[in-house]
Amino acid sequence: MPEELPSLFLSYYSKLIEKECILLSFERIFGGASRETYKIEVSHDVDKIERLILRVTQDSSLIETDQKTEYLAYSAYQNSSVPVPVLLDMSEDSDILGAPFMLMKELQGAAASPFTPNIYSPHEVELGEQFWSILGEIAKKEIQEDIFKSFLRELKEPCWKNELDKWAKVIHEDSIGVEPILEAGIRSLYKNPPKEPERITMVHGDYRSGNFLYLDDQITGILDWEMAHLGNPLEDLAWALSPIWSWQDKERPAYLIEKEKAIEIWQNSSNINLDRKDLEWWELFAAVKGMAIWISAGNEFKSGKNIDPINLFSAWIPGDIHLEVILDILEDSL
Repeated sequence: MPEELPSLFLSYYSKLIEKECILLSFERIFGGASRETYKIEVSHDVDKIERLILRVTQDSSLIETDQKTEYLAYSAYQNSSVPVPVLLDMSEDSDILGAPFMLMKELQGAAASPFTPNIYSPHEVELGEQFWSILGEIAKKEIQEDIFKSFLRELKEPCWKNELDKWAKVIHEDSIGVEPILEAGIRSLYKNPPKEPERITMVHGDYRSGNFLYLDDQITGILDWEMAHLGNPLEDLAWALSPIWSWQDKERPAYLIEKEKAIEIWQNSSNINLDRKDLEWWELFAAVKGMAIWISAGNEFKSGKNIDPINLFSAWIPGDIHLEVILDILEDSL
C-alpha cells in the first residue's frame, strides 16, 4: 500500500461528503487479480461508522480491464434482484488517489474459496438455488440503454468469436512454451462454433464460487465484475459450471447443488431454453479461457511484473486442472 494513500483517501472522502472524517481503519484485502482492494472504516458522526470498499487500479494487472467497465456493470444492477454493492463514486483521474478508483459501500458476508469443499455446509441447497437463480436474473435483466450502448462498442464480431479471439490472443502472446492440448481445444472451438444467442445479454465474466458473499443461507452480494461484457449468457453458465470450481466433487458445481438441478434453476430464472450442444461449446471455451488466465498469471510472475505467489500457483495447479478438463471434453466429443 502506498504510504500516502490513507491520508489522500481521508482528504478526498471528507470533500466527497462535505464533512470532516476520522479514519478508523484502512486495510488491504489481498487476492484480486486486477485491482488493489481496501476495506475502510471512517466516522463523521458520533457513534456512526461507515464501512467502505475502495478498488484501485494497480500497475501490473493479471486481467487488463477498464475501471469504468466494472463501475458500469455495477451501475446496471443497482436496486435490482441481483445483489451488488451500493456505488458511491468512481474516478478515472490518477491525480486524486494516484490511480483510477471506485468507491462503494461494504456488504456483509464472507467469500468462500472456490477450492474448498463443504465450505457452505449445511446451507448448500439454499445457496445453490440462489446462486443459479441470480445468474439467470443477470441474463434476464434489461440493461439501461446508455450502459448497453457503452458495452456494445466492444462487440465487433459474433459473440463466440469475439471472446475466443480475445483469449486465444492472450494465450499466444503470454505462453512460454508449446501447449498442444490447449491448441487442440482452440482448433475445436473455431471448427465447431455455437449458434448466436436469441438475445445479447450482460455477461458477468467471472461468475463462480469465490466471487459472491454469503451470510449463513443467504447470498448478500455478487462481486468482481471487471470482466463484464455483452455476449451469450451461456458463457456465464458454462464458466460457473466448470469442474475446476468443484474439483473434489464434480457432481455439484461450485460445491452447491447437482448440475442438472442448477441448469434447471438457471433456465427458469433466465427464461432461456438452452441448446445442450451450444452449452458444451461454451464449457470447452471456459476451460480455454481459464488456461489463458493461468498462462497470463505465469507470465506475470516469470517476467517479474507481479511476483505475488498467487500468480505462480495459478499457472501451476489450476492450469493442470483445466488441461485435464479440455482433454476430457475432447475425448467425449470423439
